[in-house]
Amino acid sequence: MACLQRRSHRGRSHEGDGTDGVQKRSTRVFDDLLTWAPAVLENEILLGLLFFAGTAILIALWVPGLLLPIAASSGALLDAWWGTAAVTGGALAGSMAIFVTARLVGTDRIPAPVALFLARFEHRFRSHGAWFVFGLRLVGAPHFVISAGSALMPIRASRFAWATLAGMSPAILLAAVAGSSVAS
Repeated sequence: MACLQRRSHRGRSHEGDGTDGVQKRSTRVFDDLLTWAPAVLENEILLGLLFFAGTAILIALWVPGLLLPIAASSGALLDAWWGTAAVTGGALAGSMAIFVTARLVGTDRIPAPVALFLARFEHRFRSHGAWFVFGLRLVGAPHFVISAGSALMPIRASRFAWATLAGMSPAILLAAVAGSSVAS
């Protein structure tokens, strides 16, 4: 009788195929996450670190279009200032990860047509590179394009970091303020 109860609606037995164990483990993991979620939501430091790390990872992995929604949700769950700080720091860390990686890969692996195209901007970028980065960040150009492209140009990492921070902060702050006003 027990064997008949274990059969699915198609008449196959799941006994021994491991699905019961996988389902129990996935249910247990999900239950553990649900147990920890209220504790994380109540602790602003943990939540801020989660926003920081999540933003840094998503930016470094070139996931487009998530910066403003993350900033808005951080403003809703934290307040606008702490949410802005966490997301801006994470976005800067992710952008710097792309910058450093592209700089380590170097210009020797760039195809010749792309190198010729970049050479036309090198003189302007040498003297005004931080302004280019600032302006492109301000208008919302893709992170990967700006970070990797800047790494291939003659700009110091510190200037890139300051221009990135200054260019992204206004949009992140506005999104966090919008998120916090929706939450209150």
